[in-house]
Amino acid sequence: MKKILFIASLLLLNGCAMYWTKPGNNLKQVSKDLLDCRLQANQGGEKIYQPMEIEGPCMTAKGYMLSYTPPPET
Repeated sequence: MKKILFIASLLLLNGCAMYWTKPGNNLKQVSKDLLDCRLQANQGGEKIYQPMEIEGPCMTAKGYMLSYTPPPET
């Protein structure tokens, strides 16, 4: 039973997208900042990082928060 509940919760959570948001920033600026964070992480050496290891600290330092609401397009 616990296994079924665990799998069901994973399926539900998988459909809930999270977005980096910052007041006053649109989708274009968020995409630029996210790319900058990923490029910085790839300069660091040979370690392979998971997305949140790269994005989390960098985007948080830039003033972003995770949200279920996407940033505005314009």
